[in-house]
Amino acid sequence: MAENDKDLAFYSSTLNAWYTTRFEKDKHLLSLSSAGIGLLVTLLTAIGTNSVYTAIIYGLALICFLISIISVLGVFSRNSTYLESVVSGNDNNDVILTILDKTAVLSFVLGIIFTLLVGAFSSIEKLKNKENCMSNNIEQMVNQNKEIKKKSLNGVSNMRPTNDTPQEQSNDKPASNQSDSKE
Repeated sequence: MAENDKDLAFYSSTLNAWYTTRFEKDKHLLSLSSAGIGLLVTLLTAIGTNSVYTAIIYGLALICFLISIISVLGVFSRNSTYLESVVSGNDNNDVILTILDKTAVLSFVLGIIFTLLVGAFSSIEKLKNKENCMSNNIEQMVNQNKEIKKKSLNGVSNMRPTNDTPQEQSNDKPASNQSDSKE
């Protein structure tokens, strides 16, 4: 009889571990899907989007995580009904529960894939914007240099020598200084 009690205790512990594992998986899917939605909303408000494709991928990722959450909540509510039917002696699997389980996992995986695509497309957009900004800055600097060269050489014609010799120019300057001092 002691052997029978050990088998019963082992079966009870194994069954309890199985239930705990299944519930933990669903709880983690629920938590991670909620975190995925929070991450996407944060990225959307912080970084934004510049293309329609990135906005569509944002939307798809959000929808996938939302479907995962709804499916897990459906699994939680359907589990109690299924346990009642098993206790009543029904050994058939619940088809709806199976569909909800698979839907929750599949939509979560798709949500992760779309989130990774959002990150990739956002990085590509940022690089393109930075590249365009740098090329615009280079063009602006080149244009400014051309303007500076034009402006700095504009007065060169004023430096052309006049018909006066350098001695005459030097004699004129002191004379003008002397007239200024007399006044």
